[in-house]
Amino acid sequence: MKKIWKLRKNAEAVSPVIATILMVAITVVLAAVLYVMVMGFSQGGGASTPAVAMSKTPTVTNAYRITLISITSTTVKPTDITIIVTPAPLTGKLIYPSTSWNMTLGSTYLGAGDYFEMWYTTPGTSYTVMLRYIPTSNSMGTLTFTAA
Repeated sequence: MKKIWKLRKNAEAVSPVIATILMVAITVVLAAVLYVMVMGFSQGGGASTPAVAMSKTPTVTNAYRITLISITSTTVKPTDITIIVTPAPLTGKLIYPSTSWNMTLGSTYLGAGDYFEMWYTTPGTSYTVMLRYIPTSNSMGTLTFTAA
């Protein structure tokens, strides 16, 4: 019986240069896929930072009411935020929560119409109010104004 196929004795499968290029390409693709997966998981399982819009209203001398005009999430608790005012209008009290802040909420979650007050501002000083979302450590929004 005659063999239908014949083995070649001196056959090379792939040249070493092409094999190296293929290994590098596969490694780059796997690294990119892994990077995308890790970046997606590192943000708290897809948690995103809500955005907020704020306005200021003078209340009494050297005091302002900072009101939330809108917020893109209905499930942000007051314990999920930090309010940072730069420079500090209060004697060393920069950050909410603190006993020096008076925050008024309409419900358990932050929403439009909720406000807090800042006192002891200096006329002519520019203040920046930032709400930071604790789960992602990102800014929800800022308000900059000059005290009158």
